[in-house]
Amino acid sequence: MLLAGVLMASAAQAQDVAASYETRGIAPVADGNISAARAAALTDAQQKAVLAALADRMSIEQLNRFAATLQDLFISKPDVYVQRFKIISETTLAGTHQIQIEAVIGDRLLRDDLEAVGVLGPAKNTPQVLLMVAEAAADGSFTGWWAADPMQRRPGPDVGSQMAALFREHGVGVIDESSVPRERLIVQAGGIFPGHAAVMEAARRSGAAIVVLASTGFRPAITAPGSSLAQVQCDMQAEAFDVRTRGLLVKTSTNALGLHIDQDAAAQDAAAKACARIVEQILERMPSAAEKGLSYSFRCTFPGVLTRSTAHDFFRLLRAALPEIISLNIRETSEANVCLADVVSSLDGVALAHKALQADLQGYRIARGEVENNVINLSVTPPGTPQP
Repeated sequence: MLLAGVLMASAAQAQDVAASYETRGIAPVADGNISAARAAALTDAQQKAVLAALADRMSIEQLNRFAATLQDLFISKPDVYVQRFKIISETTLAGTHQIQIEAVIGDRLLRDDLEAVGVLGPAKNTPQVLLMVAEAAADGSFTGWWAADPMQRRPGPDVGSQMAALFREHGVGVIDESSVPRERLIVQAGGIFPGHAAVMEAARRSGAAIVVLASTGFRPAITAPGSSLAQVQCDMQAEAFDVRTRGLLVKTSTNALGLHIDQDAAAQDAAAKACARIVEQILERMPSAAEKGLSYSFRCTFPGVLTRSTAHDFFRLLRAALPEIISLNIRETSEANVCLADVVSSLDGVALAHKALQADLQGYRIARGEVENNVINLSVTPPGTPQP
């Protein structure tokens, strides 16, 4: 439980933008190294002070719901939020070092950051990503950062956390995986991720604009004779999908080499490089719908396998027949008979679709389907296709 280990913390408001908390940190003394134990106990006490400050501003339900986000962005970074502290007492007893401190937490900074990630107060208008990262284990199986119980995660580079941190640094929110209904995300036999439809539905329900599916593995690289550096290669593949249109934004892969005297640190280095490259490519292809005010898309289903020339021919005729279309951006999908188009027009999307039904499209026939999440479904029959 998130609140476990937090001792009595008093929030005496020294001023409008700060509060003080008294907490106790504990750490084991390993091999008689009291200095290392003292540093660990001090960090533990500061982290508990940050957690106590969070508990003053949020309900228990919120603390548990956003546990992973709070741990990654707030609790694990006490130096950001602890303005100052003083040591009240410390002692070494029964193989543990204990230190009691009074820490002052910056209230305004804490609240601003909580609002920025959408945990407290109104969320800022930033795109949200549902991030699913699978890491290959030595036996060939995969561990899901996005779905695995935190207590069961495989120790290692934890690529999911690294990638999430990179997205957040670029102003893109990452959906807290603990808030995603995992019973809907069952991995199919022989697969790594759940089915496409289940992932898209989970993303839509959680408010994500983008889904990123990434898999990664590590292998030792050949080192030069006599070298004291360990070399580890990280191989990563990723796909990113637009939740609104269900279209594929980018499919990419990369590999990166990590160097360090320590094997684990070399793997961390390789993972960081690979994550940076993948995230950069995804950010470049993320739709600018929010910036341009795009409010709808056409999702066109054709009979049989769709060719690129047929799709472009249809949308060319559609745009020529409807001068209300300001811009039209075609997107490919993972479905062989479906094509998507983001549309900006002077007409409402439903009205534009109704006008398209009456337009002369040189033999193309259109039937309108359901409107779902600002996506207008159309059935399109090319010229010469026999009628059922």
